[in-house]
Amino acid sequence: MLRIVTCFLFSLCLISLPESASAQGKVLQARFSHCVFQAPGVGPYIETYTLIDGFSVGYSALGNGKFSATVEATLVISKGDSVRYFDKFNLLGPETSDTLASIEDFNDVHRIGLSPGLYKLELELRDSKRAENKAQKVVQDIEIPDFKSKDCISDIKFISRHWTDESDKSLKTEPLVDDFFDRSRESLSYYAELYPVFADGGDLLITYKIILNEGKRVMDSYTGFKRVKSAAVIPVLNEIDIRQLSSGNYQLLLELRDKENKLLAEQSVFFQRSNPVAASSENGELVFSNRDLAGTFVLFFTNKDSLAESIRSLWPISNPNENTFAINQLTIADLVQMQQFFYDFWYRRNPAAPQEAWQKYAAEVKKVNDNYSVGRKRGYMTERGRVYLRYGIPNQISRNYNEPGTYPYEIWQYYTIGNQTNRKFIFYCPEIGGNDFSLLHSDARGEIFDTQWMVRLKRRTESMNDVDKTKVRTTYGENFEQIFQNPR
Repeated sequence: MLRIVTCFLFSLCLISLPESASAQGKVLQARFSHCVFQAPGVGPYIETYTLIDGFSVGYSALGNGKFSATVEATLVISKGDSVRYFDKFNLLGPETSDTLASIEDFNDVHRIGLSPGLYKLELELRDSKRAENKAQKVVQDIEIPDFKSKDCISDIKFISRHWTDESDKSLKTEPLVDDFFDRSRESLSYYAELYPVFADGGDLLITYKIILNEGKRVMDSYTGFKRVKSAAVIPVLNEIDIRQLSSGNYQLLLELRDKENKLLAEQSVFFQRSNPVAASSENGELVFSNRDLAGTFVLFFTNKDSLAESIRSLWPISNPNENTFAINQLTIADLVQMQQFFYDFWYRRNPAAPQEAWQKYAAEVKKVNDNYSVGRKRGYMTERGRVYLRYGIPNQISRNYNEPGTYPYEIWQYYTIGNQTNRKFIFYCPEIGGNDFSLLHSDARGEIFDTQWMVRLKRRTESMNDVDKTKVRTTYGENFEQIFQNPR
């Protein structure tokens, strides 16, 4: 998996005392950022973006009755004690006839080839109208990755516009040297490139998600995907409508996946949104997208009772908001809304193949129902069924139904659950002759954790009067503590 590297963005407030009256007392203001890309057959390169605030610089008269600004720039990239790139150049502002009103910002883009490694970038800016001003500097560490070693995604570049160069039909972009999107910006446009290891024309999937930094929550209305064919370089150009995106700090996440939905690479970039009047539903309740259902598998669900049963079976893998929403849908019992919810549920989990994701899950639901149903209680509603569907098949199951002094119990062990290792669940059945095992204790995050689980397991013979009691006396043939520590 590719490390996540964001495009760095700095606001530079550089002091200058320009000569022209229109610029008296002004401070040079500029923004700088960079992104790293890969040129096929050549190697990686860095793009640097510098944006000068046209109102913050001094202007001098030209011979044609107009005025112009000039900012001197020095760019140095070094590796250790060795200078790998040096350039001193002028950033020329557009000519203007009115330095009080008709002012435009001006920018510079540099493309510099660099081999993989760690570098130091130094940029100096000076308003040339007062050459005696002390140069202001930004220093930044940069890393150039080895794009050939694995599937990769370039840095993500925000853009203000794009067009096709008619001379060679190539795509051109104008960088947006800013990560702040106020209410006036109704869309977020970006450009990135994919670099698959195997450029064999195979099927790939690129997905995007906007994630709220607080809680790392995916904003469900701001996700999407596109199928692409593998190639040496796959350009990604997209525009997202953010008119209803509330204020907050976010990450734009891109993911590259294969046709089996396996994650190959990912990349993200930070941005901040200021939009106080946006609808607040995204920050609280679940919002599902009204996706086009034409030609989708959910249209085969024409019986509300059958679809309702399928929606209920999602309980083990749903989050609290989804479960609340599902209950509301089952109460309203509108077939179209139920179809929309069901499709959106699986689309968000596997946009490339929502039907296959549901069919795979449905097969597991059948196994759970066959093995764990109790009377009218479906298997997916039992604790063992829920754990099975949420975490998959356990690596070890120890069944102990006849130990002296204990209720019948099972201990399930998972070697891994996400980033957790060696997690165990103990289920027990306090009902004589029953088969509805309840979850008694687990060391997995988010599950029931009961320090008195051994006492409860032996409640037929152990007193519960001591609320601090965690250990019990064992008799011959009782192995629950050892099995929990080392399932077999």
